[in-house]
Amino acid sequence: MRTFLADLKFSVRQLRRSPGFTLTAILTLTTAIAANVIAFGLVNALLLHPLPVADPQQIYQIQGARPSDFVVSYPNFRDIRDRNQTFAAVAATRTQPMGIGVDGVAQTVWGYEASGNYFSMLGIQPYLGRFFTTADDVKVNGSPVVVLSYDCWRVRFSGDPAIIGKTIPINKHPYTVVAVAPRNFSGTERLIWPELWVPYLNSPEIEGINTLEERRDFNSWIVGRLKPGVTPAQANADLQRVADELARQYPSDNKDVSFKVSKPGLLGDLLGGPVRGFLAGVMAMALLVLLAACANLGALSSSRMSDRAKELGIRLAIGSSRIRILRQLLTESVLVALVGGVVASLTSAALLSGLSNWKPAFAELPLHLLADPDWKVFAFSTLLALATGIFFGVIPARQVWRTDPNETLKSAGSTSTGGDRSPLRAFLITTQIALCCLLVTASFVALRGLDRTFHMPMGFVPDNVTLATFDVHAAGYDQTQEAAIQKRLYDAVAAIPGVTSAAYSETTPLSINESSNDIYPPGTTEFSHVNMRFNANYYKVSSSYFATAGTKLIAGRAFTVHDDPKSPSVAIVNQSFAKQLFGTENAVGKRYPTGPNSETEVVGIVEDGKYTSLAEAAKPAVFWPITQVSSHDTVLLVKSNRPSPEIATAMRKAIAGVDSGIAISHLAPWTETLGLATFPARAATIALGVLGALAVMLAITGIFGLASYTVSRRMRELGIRVALGAQSRQVLSAALGRTITLLAVGSAIGLGLGFAASRILAGIVYQATASDPWVILGVAITMAAIGLTASALPARRALMIEPVVLLRDE
Repeated sequence: MRTFLADLKFSVRQLRRSPGFTLTAILTLTTAIAANVIAFGLVNALLLHPLPVADPQQIYQIQGARPSDFVVSYPNFRDIRDRNQTFAAVAATRTQPMGIGVDGVAQTVWGYEASGNYFSMLGIQPYLGRFFTTADDVKVNGSPVVVLSYDCWRVRFSGDPAIIGKTIPINKHPYTVVAVAPRNFSGTERLIWPELWVPYLNSPEIEGINTLEERRDFNSWIVGRLKPGVTPAQANADLQRVADELARQYPSDNKDVSFKVSKPGLLGDLLGGPVRGFLAGVMAMALLVLLAACANLGALSSSRMSDRAKELGIRLAIGSSRIRILRQLLTESVLVALVGGVVASLTSAALLSGLSNWKPAFAELPLHLLADPDWKVFAFSTLLALATGIFFGVIPARQVWRTDPNETLKSAGSTSTGGDRSPLRAFLITTQIALCCLLVTASFVALRGLDRTFHMPMGFVPDNVTLATFDVHAAGYDQTQEAAIQKRLYDAVAAIPGVTSAAYSETTPLSINESSNDIYPPGTTEFSHVNMRFNANYYKVSSSYFATAGTKLIAGRAFTVHDDPKSPSVAIVNQSFAKQLFGTENAVGKRYPTGPNSETEVVGIVEDGKYTSLAEAAKPAVFWPITQVSSHDTVLLVKSNRPSPEIATAMRKAIAGVDSGIAISHLAPWTETLGLATFPARAATIALGVLGALAVMLAITGIFGLASYTVSRRMRELGIRVALGAQSRQVLSAALGRTITLLAVGSAIGLGLGFAASRILAGIVYQATASDPWVILGVAITMAAIGLTASALPARRALMIEPVVLLRDE
């Protein structure tokens, strides 16, 4: 212990004698460690942190074989629940916007329709009251009870301690509050935080439509608790047995059906796979920044050890052991790393807590991420700091081991004329530059991809269009009243001064409310899943939708007011739909079957667009007149050159003028609503941009350190060159030639790595590629700017050498 304290005191003295090195090292490590701790904090929040339920390791989501098959029909859920042999319990949920009344004011919230065994399966206890059970979920619309989330109770109902037993209106139906869920409970999803739960069998009353017996209506999230001792592989085999039984029993609906378990929390594999891939990429990039920081500090430490050669020689000459010196150097580096780790931990904790309080304005769903740091985050920060300190602390060990005290003391006082020829230092600097160039390349690739995202053809033009989303059923209107109230609302907003066009629809492309339908070729007589030609996204729109949305009509006509329930069924399809179903875009007037003795005529062709994601390939889509195929889900589209806040206020007033009981769930410019679709590309660009900026900073300090050290070591040589008549170009070449060579080699390696990394980015950012000439030019300019910035001061020092003064001092 005494030896350790002595080493610690000596390390503090040595670090205080080199404040520039100490401050640079602490700031460098703080930045690099903080980037890694934040990345790990996200991994912890999204993947490692256990769900807030009893024995969370036994909870799994049940989904189809493909990642997109994360929903299951309610009839299939019942069969899975009743026929499986490996789950102790299986529950179903479905997220749904609901209109509630609070103090007479209509508000829209997102809630879950949950099977009666949902809370008992999760093994949680209510904060207040009692949860509903299977006894409350046996009769359709038979149990009007509701469980409030803790935040809903605290914010919307002011934490009323007497809330249990009170009645609140949900979609104009009275529901009795029976419980308040525990704090920070959001169910089994990590990002979606509902505000209330109602029994699943109340869904016909909540939604205005009964899909409880529709085996082809995939709308439920299924979660189950494995029996003790059962493995996921055994559960998969059992689920496949059930799927095979359902395929034989219901061949038209369940042919080729398959079920499997997946990790819960991120909609099964739908988000689970992409999120894991994205986080793995961010962690890898953050580790590259840390590696660059270690290479930077290793090079600085190596240079510093060269300057301390005399000190080492003296200590060795008077009997100090090399082990003791190495231990003391490790103490210095670990001390610096721990200080950097403490600062990084505090900074990261503040940023992660801020992220927990962030609620994206663009999201229609109640998105929230609980990223508050826990012991795992702080343990990771501590271990990372220790590993970093040891890593860059052992780099000078080779110099310590090779130091000859006799030779060192003989050469004391002389000045090197050979320059900095340390291969280790050159390797570290080259590595750092290559990593910097890799991150800069990835940043430019993501930036260019994001730019393409905002300028790509989407099949609609969202500029100057404001959307108001609501559910007329939640306001008390049944199916027979939907068309009339939607027309009144359309007329009200169309009459707003400054509105150039208005329309209404069930939903819009790239929103969360996307639906698809099986399309069958002409001549089909058996409408089973196996006979479909393809699956197409569908949209129910008003006659003025295409003009308001800016969707180009290529052939045929738009819908008219005469396309009503009494007229023949018509549709407008996109180019991909026409090509895949009819083999030609000239499909106007052609018909396709939509059921037994039912056909729909194609009256128009519109351009292809983006419907589910920005990265998708061209896919079929069909538009139906909402006046012919009604829907209670409603989106009002208003096009105007007036400022968005003004038009939004006017729309809210116009809607309230028609019916103040309509609760608007989302009112925002269309471009803002698309934020959810562009979020992956934005997140990747921001993350890579930040990491790229950190890498640039590290590269500047590393190159500056190398150039400064080289010039300082070769001052006498450079003075002689100047005295002999060397020109400025020759002096700069001698002083900084090796630095420029290392910069070029490292940049070439980094750019090559960037080409490989862009393939990974292409799955997140639209058309991301490192072969873009603008990307290559941007990287070249950035790396040149880094070299010039880092070398400016050393170059100035080399050019201002006064040979007479220098040689006299020597």
